[in-house]
Amino acid sequence: MIKHAALADIQYFDWLEENLDQVMSLEPSALTTMIKWSCEIKAGIVAQDEKETGVRALLNFGHTFGHAIENGMGYGKWTHGEAVATGMVMATDLSVRIGMCTLDDGRRLKRLLQAVGLPVVAPESMKGRFIELMLRDKKTTDTGLRFVLLESLGRAKLIDNVSLDHLGLTLDASSQLL
Repeated sequence: MIKHAALADIQYFDWLEENLDQVMSLEPSALTTMIKWSCEIKAGIVAQDEKETGVRALLNFGHTFGHAIENGMGYGKWTHGEAVATGMVMATDLSVRIGMCTLDDGRRLKRLLQAVGLPVVAPESMKGRFIELMLRDKKTTDTGLRFVLLESLGRAKLIDNVSLDHLGLTLDASSQLL
């Protein structure tokens, strides 16, 4: 749900930050609001692109890095949600490094993920393995790696051919992102 807010709706992201205590205590009206908002975002994106040839790929925010973590650690060591959460932080760090997103937006996302108990740092054992594992991912295109990066909180964009220098900086800093 944080992913939906981060990639598509800054008002939803703001709401999650402001209502986190109610969400974490499973307050029914907060959960209803959150579920409805996320379903509307996902349904709206899927309706625009039923065959996943364009905008629907935005739902893969965090997945390029996250799938590498799942694969590199061995499936089941990290949940899909944990890997994607860390992947979202890594993707946002990359967004900041290439000048698409502000550091403040990146830090807000990282804080919210931490507040709900999700990991935000890749396992140390992944150092040096990310690119190899990302290139095996099913979401890789003919031209190479495809990332969903943030232009700002609430606005994501598909990016191909990210500079390996920028990607390397994110991968090298994986324990000190944002």
